[in-house]
Amino acid sequence: MKKKLSVALFAVIALIFNALPVVAAPDNVTLTVHYQRPGGDYNGWNLWIWKNSDNNSLDTPVSQTGVQFTGNDDFGKVVTIKIDGMKSFKDLGIIVRLNDWAAKDINDDRFITEFDANGNAEVWLVQNEKTIFTKKPTIELKIASASFEALNEVKVELNKRFKPLTGSSNGFVISGGLSVISARTENPNLPEDNELILTLNASISLTERYEISHPTYGKADIALGNLVTSPEFEKKFTYTGNDLGPTYKADSTAFRVWAPTATKVELLTYSSATSDVKSRYSMKSEAQGTWTYTLAGNHDGLIYTYNVEVYGATNEVVDPYVKSATANGKRGVVVNLNSTNPKNWERNKPKFSGNPTDAVIYELHVRDLSMDKSAPFPNAVRGKFLGLTYSNLKGSAGQPVGVNAIKDLGITHLQLLPIYDFASVNELKPTFNWGYDPLNYNVPEGSYSGDPTNPKARITELKQAIQSLHSQGIRVIMDVVYNHVYDASSFSQSKIVPGYWFRTDGDGKLTSASGCGNDSASERSMVRKFIVDSVKYWASEYNLGGFRFDLMGLHDIETMRQVRAALDEIDPTIIVIGEGWNMGTHPSEIRSNQRNITQLPGISVFNDQIRDGIKGSVFNATDKGFATGIPSKRSNVMAGVVGNIDYSSSIAPAFTTLSPGQSVNYVEAHDNNTLQDKLRLSLNTKSEALIAAYHRLASSIPLLAQGIPFIHAGQEFQRSKGGDSNSYQSGDEVNALKWNLVTKNADTRNYFKGLLKLRAAHPAFRSNDAIAVKSNLRFLKSPGDVIAYSLNGDKLGDSWKTIIVIHNAGTKSTSITLPSKADWNVVVDGKKAGTSIIKSLINSSTAQIPALSTMVLYLN
Repeated sequence: MKKKLSVALFAVIALIFNALPVVAAPDNVTLTVHYQRPGGDYNGWNLWIWKNSDNNSLDTPVSQTGVQFTGNDDFGKVVTIKIDGMKSFKDLGIIVRLNDWAAKDINDDRFITEFDANGNAEVWLVQNEKTIFTKKPTIELKIASASFEALNEVKVELNKRFKPLTGSSNGFVISGGLSVISARTENPNLPEDNELILTLNASISLTERYEISHPTYGKADIALGNLVTSPEFEKKFTYTGNDLGPTYKADSTAFRVWAPTATKVELLTYSSATSDVKSRYSMKSEAQGTWTYTLAGNHDGLIYTYNVEVYGATNEVVDPYVKSATANGKRGVVVNLNSTNPKNWERNKPKFSGNPTDAVIYELHVRDLSMDKSAPFPNAVRGKFLGLTYSNLKGSAGQPVGVNAIKDLGITHLQLLPIYDFASVNELKPTFNWGYDPLNYNVPEGSYSGDPTNPKARITELKQAIQSLHSQGIRVIMDVVYNHVYDASSFSQSKIVPGYWFRTDGDGKLTSASGCGNDSASERSMVRKFIVDSVKYWASEYNLGGFRFDLMGLHDIETMRQVRAALDEIDPTIIVIGEGWNMGTHPSEIRSNQRNITQLPGISVFNDQIRDGIKGSVFNATDKGFATGIPSKRSNVMAGVVGNIDYSSSIAPAFTTLSPGQSVNYVEAHDNNTLQDKLRLSLNTKSEALIAAYHRLASSIPLLAQGIPFIHAGQEFQRSKGGDSNSYQSGDEVNALKWNLVTKNADTRNYFKGLLKLRAAHPAFRSNDAIAVKSNLRFLKSPGDVIAYSLNGDKLGDSWKTIIVIHNAGTKSTSITLPSKADWNVVVDGKKAGTSIIKSLINSSTAQIPALSTMVLYLN
C-alpha cells in the first residue's frame, strides 16, 4: 500500500456550485464524484457512501458492497449515481476506501451537504486531502513528502508521476553537501511513478537536518522516516550496556539516555516537583547513540528531566528508565533504592516448585481489595498498597476478609492488575481505573501510595505489601503492559527517538492492534532491550514471583524468549503467563500467541477455548456453553481439561501446548462479565440456588483440569459487577469486593477452598508432562452433556490409585459406568469439595451424578 500524499497547495477556482441555488438534500439526488490519486494506483479503491442522519443507528449505506468507479476523465476516476429516499436524511457521508476496508484514504468521515435546486451534486476528491472540492481544482506540482529510508537513500513522494533516468540526479538537490547519484521508481516494475528512491553519494549525519529541492516540484524538509527502523540503524545504534537511566552512588549519580537522532541533550534538575529549572547540564554523546552526564555528590532525591533536541524540535521528557517520579509522573527522581527497603526486607520468596501446574493464580486489583465498607480497613489504607499488609482482618460476621480470605482460600500466587505508574488517574485525587495505560514503566503507581508526593513512599509501600504477602506464603505476579502506552505522542521514548518505538502501517500511521492507538515494536532491538531490562528490574528489586503479559500476542517471539531467559538467571521458578491472542501487524510467524506457544517453552497463555467452551462467548452476554446447556461445546472443554496438549484426534485444540503448564485455565477474569453476571444474563432463571449450582459446576472444571488454574478476585463468592462487562473505569461501587458475600455465598466459597485443597494434595491433577497426561488421563463414555475422565494415580505419582472426575451439565441426574467394580470414595459432589470422604460407593461399578454438579471419586 502506498504512503499517503500530502497535497498542500490547491488553487481553487471556486467553491460554490454553478450559479444554481444551494439547497439541502431533496428526496432524489444525483451525485457525481471525481477522484484523483497522483500515483495512478486506483486498483481496489472505491466509495462508501451513506445516507446520513442525526441518529447514527439510522444511517443507511447506498450500497452494502461499496460504490465502484465506472469511468475515467482528465482528473482521474469518476462515477455518477442516483440516490433515492433522502427525505428522512440530512446529507450524504462519503469515505474513499481500499477494497473492503483494507484502508481509508483519510481517516475522517466527510459529508456532502449542499445540492443544487435539481438535487445534483458534483465533487472532486484528491488523495490525502480532506477538502471536498465543488469545482475541479488546479494543483501545483510539489514534493509531497521526503524521508530517509537508509543512511544513503531518500524516498520522495510527488503529486504527479515522474519518469526518472538511472544514473542521474534528475534535478533533485540535497542540502548539506550531499549529491543524488541515481534515482528509480519505488516499484521497480513501473517506469514512472510518483514515489521515487534517490541514492546519495554518502551517508547522512543523524545530527543534521536536510532539505530536498527540484526546479519543478519545489522543496521540502527530509524526515527521518523509516531510517530509524532500518537494519543498518539497528546495527549501528543498538546499545548493550546495563546502565541506562540513573545509576546512583553515594558520591555520584551517572545518567545515560539512548537518543541516537538527537543533536543535543541536556540534563535538567529542579529543587521541587513544580519549580522552574534549577540547573542545566549539557550531556556528552557517546557509544551507540547514548548521551551521558555524571553529577558528583550524593543526589538521592534529585528531581530531573532531559531536554532533547531532535530534528528541529525540543522535547522535555522523563527518563524512560527512571525508578521513581513526582506526583502524576511529571518528573523523574533519583532514588537510593536501598533506602526504600522496609525493615527485614529479604530477597527470598515463599517456596514454590517452579512447576507452573503447581500454581493457583488469583487476580486482584489493588483498590478492589479494600474500598468496600464491608471490610474494616483503616481509611488511610483503603485503595492503597498497604491494604495488602492487613492479613488478619475479619468482617462483621467473623468471616475472613482481604488478604486473610485470599490466603485462607489456598492460592499460591496473587496477580495484581497494573501497579506501575499509569496515566488515567490523578494521583492527588485518586479514582478507579484498571491502569492499562502505562506512563512510567519502572515506577510504582502513586495513587496506591499514602503519599504520592513522596517519591520513596510508593516504592517502600509496595515492597511492604509484597513482604507481607510473602509472609503469608503468597507469591506476587505483576501485570505488565509493554504492548502499548497511554499516549504515543507524549511518551518519553517517542519524543526522544521519534518514529522508533511504535509500529506503523504502509501509510506511516501508527497501528492499533491493541485497540489503544499504538503498538510497541518489540522486534526492534532497543524496544526489546527496554522490555527485558524492565522485567529484570521489577523481578530483582521487588522480588516478584511472576509476570502476566497483557496482549502478549503483540510481542515477538524472540523478545519473550529473552524475557524468559533473563528471568531464569534471576530465579527459574518465576512464572510467565500472557494473553496469547492472535493479533498485530507483525508477521504471524513471530507473534507470541497461542498458535506459536510451542516456540515459547516456560511461558503460558490464557486458554479462551476452555473459557468459552464452559460458559459461552464472552462477547455475547446471552451465549451459553457446555456448563449452561450446550453439549456441542463439550470438545472445547475437553481440550482444556488436558491442558490443550496434542491428545487425540477426537479432541481438536484451538492451539496446542508443549505441556499442560502452558495452559492457563479459567472461566472468569477482570475482562468481560463475571461468571455470576454471565449466568444471570444467559440463563432463564432467577433462582439464586440454581445459579450457585451452575457457578460451582462451571468453576470446578478449570480448577480440576490439567494446567494452571486461574481465579478472578471474588469469583469464589459469586462476585457481581451488576452486568458491567468492561468496568475499567466504572468506579468503586461496581468494582470493589463486597466482603459480606463471603458469608452470603459461603457454600460456594468453601467449595472453591475444598477444590484447591484437593488439587494441592494430589499431584494427579497437576501433571506438567504431556506424555504422562496423554497416557494416564482417559475420557470415559458419557452422555453429551457430561464430561467424565479417569486419572491413573499410580502413574501420576498420586497416593490414590485411580481418580474419577465427572462434570454433569445436564438438568437430570445421570449414571456413569466406572472402570471397575469396587469401593469408591466420593470427595467432591455438587455442594461439598475437599479431601475428606463425603460418602462411599460400596462394591459399585456405577456412579449416579446429580444434575448440574461435579463429582470426584477415588479408589485406593
